[in-house]
Amino acid sequence: MVINPSVAELKKSATLKITALTKKLVAEGKDVVNFAAGEPDFDTPDFIKEAGKAAIDAGFTKYTPSAGLPDLRKAIASKLQSENNISLEGKNVIVTAGAKYALYVALFTLLKPGDEVIIPSPYWVSYPQMAKLCQAKPVFCETDEKDGFKLSGKKLQECITSKSKVLILNYPSNPTGATYDRKELEEICRVVKDNNLYVVSDEIYETLLYDGRQHTSFAALGGAFNNTITVNGFSKTFSMTGWRLGYLAGPDEIIGETSKIIDHTTSCACAVSQKAAIAALGDNKWQGQVKDIFAARRDRLWKGLDPLEKITPFKSQGTFYMFSDIRKTNLNSFDFSQRLLSEKLVSCIPADAFGKDGFIRLSFSTSDEQIDKGIERIKDFLSSL
Repeated sequence: MVINPSVAELKKSATLKITALTKKLVAEGKDVVNFAAGEPDFDTPDFIKEAGKAAIDAGFTKYTPSAGLPDLRKAIASKLQSENNISLEGKNVIVTAGAKYALYVALFTLLKPGDEVIIPSPYWVSYPQMAKLCQAKPVFCETDEKDGFKLSGKKLQECITSKSKVLILNYPSNPTGATYDRKELEEICRVVKDNNLYVVSDEIYETLLYDGRQHTSFAALGGAFNNTITVNGFSKTFSMTGWRLGYLAGPDEIIGETSKIIDHTTSCACAVSQKAAIAALGDNKWQGQVKDIFAARRDRLWKGLDPLEKITPFKSQGTFYMFSDIRKTNLNSFDFSQRLLSEKLVSCIPADAFGKDGFIRLSFSTSDEQIDKGIERIKDFLSSL
């Protein structure tokens, strides 16, 4: 075979595929309600865009240090200290071309062929594919709606073998919207320590928590920092998906090795985006405003779907996704999603891509008008089955 087997075995991203099809239908003039979106529907805030424009006008368009601008690394470290209670310095931060790349770099740094990566299921589609690219084996640790789609220490212990190396935690979770409180994380942390695991903690949705919930970073737990790589970015928090800027933070011994990968792959993240990110970290008022809007949208979608007989929505604790059980329709996830799109022009993501057939993921990153229209179309679709 000409193609690297690790690449040939990869699956295309179902979320990106559905999103592309949705955009194609919209471009054709179809009135599609888009519940498939994996990004905020808000524009990047003006104060961030102005910083990017100023960087261009000043000619700041060349390479930066591969680990990121020192001022940005320092600003991220300051943010992690003050908001996340993680004790670190700028040298413990690497800036990357998107949080997705930060995840891949973290895994590539830690894993060797044959290692096992524990992934709570349902999971974001790219985690197992990244593990496979590293020639490691994804091991899925099943969670259930009765447990709030959350991993427990007991379940984690049951999934650990002599080959276990890394646990990937994502909270608030894409796709379920579930998150963990400090007590739940400490239970997981005890198992992690007892088994000498490393944790890659994907906290990209940390600011989108509802009903008074507070985010606790895994690396802030007692004794967890040296075994944790924290991944975050600017895509969801500041609606900067296209700016492609993320970061990872961790102990010296890991970050020092990680920087070598950046040196020999991307060289550095976009210079203009890094300048814009410094401005973003200087003002968090916008985040609170957006969270309030998303919380209202979540309630609107949940209230519209909850009374329906053939669909059971899980009320999101965070993110802008609503995980929903459609097993009473007797359709699998893919058929349900495909028919809903073709028959009623409502786009959603089939959850078989997340390891949970019989469910769908609905994004409420859209207007109230679109949410109401989508609810009515889903009602019509369910009544036709």
